[in-house]
Amino acid sequence: LGEKHDLTMSDSLASATAAGWVAGTLEISVTFPFEYIKTQMQLQQEASALFAGKDRFRSPFHCAAATVRERGVLGLYRGGLSWAIFGGPRSAVRFGTFETLTAASQRRGMHQRLGTPTADTINGFAAGMAEAALCQTPNQVIAIKMIHDQSPRGPRQYEGLVHCVACIWRAEGVAGYFQGVGPAVTKGAATNAIRFLGFGQLKRLAQGPAGADGTPPPPLATWQAMLCGGIAGAVSAVATQPIDTVKANMMGIDGGRYRSAFHCTAELVRAGGLRVLMNGVGPRVCRVFIEVGLQFSLYEYVGRALDRAFGSSSKTN
Repeated sequence: LGEKHDLTMSDSLASATAAGWVAGTLEISVTFPFEYIKTQMQLQQEASALFAGKDRFRSPFHCAAATVRERGVLGLYRGGLSWAIFGGPRSAVRFGTFETLTAASQRRGMHQRLGTPTADTINGFAAGMAEAALCQTPNQVIAIKMIHDQSPRGPRQYEGLVHCVACIWRAEGVAGYFQGVGPAVTKGAATNAIRFLGFGQLKRLAQGPAGADGTPPPPLATWQAMLCGGIAGAVSAVATQPIDTVKANMMGIDGGRYRSAFHCTAELVRAGGLRVLMNGVGPRVCRVFIEVGLQFSLYEYVGRALDRAFGSSSKTN
């Protein structure tokens, strides 16, 4: 019985990880232009040595139009290769960690003692920390520096992804890939806590209660999973935007000038006021709504397909 349980848990984790990997890789190809625009708007800070003054992007639409005019549509994917490489692993870490912790907390009766929403929040918080620490920080350091390099006053010093990675290594060593890790982990933990809690609540609302005989409710339709995930993602984006802005500036080309996240926050607010902490929130909400909606819907769909193929049961209703 013990061996059968271990095998089931192993299959469940493999299914969750694979589903997260596929979902993350597919969604980033759709959503990265929003990430590019959001990051450019966040980096337009008066505290930055690269602040462009009157030459700065006037709005997200101006940023998109100017980039396409100067570099073509592919210009909106500057830094996107890093996200494509890390997109699968970060989703795999996120969903795999969440499923592992959920299974462990269910075995220990945590859901019964604390309630499922609280358990989802705690597990999502931990999953976000793991994703940010292991995948998202080095990914975003590379991508943000490449995007900053292409800003109106950017030095245009990176020839491509490999050259950028090499330049960071030569200048900072391994530590260079973990600039801004503090706000990155904080943001990752907070966003995933909100997303898993929100998705879980909305999912249970959409599914309805279990049958009188204990039969679990039917799985979500794809559009339901996408909508539930999108709403949860959009809420998390607005709630964590100030942290995300601080993180982006600490990871930028001149991020080394900030001694800490608190120093960065103080410098940004001193130079531009509190409003600058919300720079880029519009495109971020758009991106995250699509991103999280696609991830959760694809995750549910791919997970069920893998369960049918391998006979495991990685999803819990």
